[in-house]
Amino acid sequence: MTKEKQKENFLKKSGKWGSIIITLWVGLNILLPLALLRIPAVQKYLVALKDKLPFDIPGFT
Repeated sequence: MTKEKQKENFLKKSGKWGSIIITLWVGLNILLPLALLRIPAVQKYLVALKDKLPFDIPGFT
């Protein structure tokens, strides 16, 4: 089997579910945390949590 045919088979195997799964993964792992960081209550919680840590995180004020 050639490499081109293997790539084609992989795309056919993923079908419609591949794009749905990738979209969900990106949404849960990238977009959701970024959206949460914009909420003031979450920001206050993270700042309070930072004060409780026994070590310093550079760049985190």
